[in-house]
Amino acid sequence: MAYKYQLTLNNLLRYINYVFGDVQIVHRPPHGADRRSTYGEEYRRILRLADGLRKLGIGPGDRVATLDWNTIWHWDLYWAVPGIGAALHTVNVRLAPEDIAYTINQAGDKALIYHRDFAQLVDKLRPHLKSVKLYIQISDGMGVVGKDPEIEDVIKSGEEKELPDLDENTVATVLYTSGTTGRPKGAYFTHRQLVLHTLSVALAAVGYRGLARNDCANIDGKPCTALYLVPMFHVHAWGLPWVYALMGWRQVMPGRFDYGHILRLIVEEEVKAMAGVPTILYMLVTHPDLPKYVEGIRRLAPIYIVGGAALPKELARKAADAGFVPRVGYGMTETAPVVSLGFFKPTEKLPEDLDKAYDLIVMTGLPNPLSEFAVVDENDKPVPRDCKTAGELALRAPWITPEYIGDPEKTKTAWRNGWFHTGDAAVWCPDGRIKIVDRLKDVIKSGGEWISSLQLEDLIMTHPAVGIAAVVGLPHEKWGERPVAFVVPKPGASVNPDEIIAHLQKFVDAGKIPKWWLPDKVMVVSDLPMTGTGKIDKKVLRDKYRDLLKQ
Repeated sequence: MAYKYQLTLNNLLRYINYVFGDVQIVHRPPHGADRRSTYGEEYRRILRLADGLRKLGIGPGDRVATLDWNTIWHWDLYWAVPGIGAALHTVNVRLAPEDIAYTINQAGDKALIYHRDFAQLVDKLRPHLKSVKLYIQISDGMGVVGKDPEIEDVIKSGEEKELPDLDENTVATVLYTSGTTGRPKGAYFTHRQLVLHTLSVALAAVGYRGLARNDCANIDGKPCTALYLVPMFHVHAWGLPWVYALMGWRQVMPGRFDYGHILRLIVEEEVKAMAGVPTILYMLVTHPDLPKYVEGIRRLAPIYIVGGAALPKELARKAADAGFVPRVGYGMTETAPVVSLGFFKPTEKLPEDLDKAYDLIVMTGLPNPLSEFAVVDENDKPVPRDCKTAGELALRAPWITPEYIGDPEKTKTAWRNGWFHTGDAAVWCPDGRIKIVDRLKDVIKSGGEWISSLQLEDLIMTHPAVGIAAVVGLPHEKWGERPVAFVVPKPGASVNPDEIIAHLQKFVDAGKIPKWWLPDKVMVVSDLPMTGTGKIDKKVLRDKYRDLLKQ
């Protein structure tokens, strides 16, 4: 009987150790507890970590949460937890504490592995975490805070036992959306899905004129270097921990983000590729230390793949002036996440007209191998491919989550007619590219993170003097979008902007919302524009006040 080969992360890891075992992986956080290792050394540490977790009672079917930055220990956990048949749940540290507790409880996480920076937060969460039986701390070379066991001790306790052969349909990870229209929604991904996602992204990087350019090939004993600017708690770090390893790239983990430190790392570690939200790119190109490193960056010409929010043309220009090569990707939590990369076909040339060239650069892009696009109308019929007619972007790919955890209705709504509906409005172009032009839901995207306008409106309207409120996202040079609140007082009542911010601050203090959700501006108005059906017309507000935050 023929052997039935399973598509698992374990088999990817064995290949990476076999072929790229001598390639370096670097941990260089701002505080200076540097570690230089190799894929081969980390492979052996992953085996011991996996065995150490087994000895602590973590096994197949269990779920393990993490609260960590971009560290080498987080990278090890990306392999070790799924490697024993458990599921890794990378918790978004930017969620409100109440939502962090909700996601851990809904996922049923048995263990929580956290960076020492979050020790105080974890202590506050402990009484509310119903399923967590085991806490482990990542001290990052700075000493343990509290009494929980340290991850290095777990590694030392384990033996170098080979990871088991798993069924490829074993759940490998659990992720949660940012809760744009209510509580965060849970999604899960199997080993098979993540392997296919890894292969597709790696192949897209090679097939398009992108990561595998002639000046960045693994030749002369000097592998290309990638730097992590996608938080590893954010949607599998866009799959890059697995993709970069499969491509044999040298990887640099910067720990907690310090943008001056990151600029130094780009030059000193000779970084050729990064990926992150537009806000991080903005932080780099406007940082006061940039002049010290700009010549080195221009010499390296590293690719910066932008995702998580639209890339403004002006930011793309500033990035190019600083020496970066900006490109765009697209995905979402439910898609693992990457379904598109904005690279160019081998036969393509950028227009000589710079303005037209940047129009092409900021497009959402082409589908990755095994991804399919459709832009459809309200009847799920394809719209014309004319770069003008907007519709909803729908997707197919073998790694899209099959369902929302515990929510069959939302699953049914998203998966209509065999396509996953993204809720994003897009136009479709003759060459197959798509461009996201708006959001079907009035969600605000600030620094690559999501803010629920509905939740903010509900909280504002708990103020006794407020009759109605609308919150919209307005363009912001640094953050992409920032929330602005429009408030209509109750008849005979009065309220001022400072009172609204103070009112919302109470919910921040109670852990209901993060502090960065607070509106940049509050405007007290006499009325709000309405649609013909009596709903607040947020499009009118966005158009009328588009330049408000530029003043």
